[in-house]
Amino acid sequence: MEERLVMGGGGTLTLRQDGPRVRMEAERPADGRGLYKVWLHGDCGGKLLLGTLAPEDGQLRLRRTVSIGALEQAGCWPHFRAESALAFPFPGQRGWYCEQHPERLTADPLLRERLRGAMLCRRDGETVSLSAPFRTDRPVRLPALFCLARVEKRDGQLHMVWEFDSQGRPKPPHT
Repeated sequence: MEERLVMGGGGTLTLRQDGPRVRMEAERPADGRGLYKVWLHGDCGGKLLLGTLAPEDGQLRLRRTVSIGALEQAGCWPHFRAESALAFPFPGQRGWYCEQHPERLTADPLLRERLRGAMLCRRDGETVSLSAPFRTDRPVRLPALFCLARVEKRDGQLHMVWEFDSQGRPKPPHT
C-alpha cells in the first residue's frame, strides 16, 4: 500500500510499508535557493531528520528506508507530518523562487488570508518581494495592496510585485 503526503515547505513524501520497514521517497522542485532537509514531525511532539534532498533529474529527491521501531522511538509513527525546510541557503541568493507559504511573511490577519497559496518570492536584505502573474482579464491577487504594487515583465509575462519589510509590512514601490 502506498501513501502520498504533501510536505510543508513544498513537495511530496511517498510512503510504502514493507513489513517492519517503511520506504520513503521525498521529492520537491529544485528552486536553486539552497539545501533542503526533510523532517518528520510526530503528532505528539516527536521529530526525526529523514535527510538532505539531493538533485536528481531536475528535482530534489531523498530515498530512505526506516524501521517502524525507529519511527515509533522518535515519536513519528503512526501519525506524523513531513516538512522540507531550507537548511542552508546559497550565498547571495537573490533570484525568484516558489514560496509555498507566503502567508508566513506577514502578521496582518487580512493579508495572511489573501496570501494563501504559492507565490513567487525574492529576498534582498531586509526586503521580501512577492509576485503574481498580472492579467487585465483576471482578478488581482492582492486587491487591497493594488496601489502598492509595481508591474514587471518577466519571461514575456506581466507580474505584479509587492515589497514587504522584515516585519511583513507592505512597502510603497520605489519611485
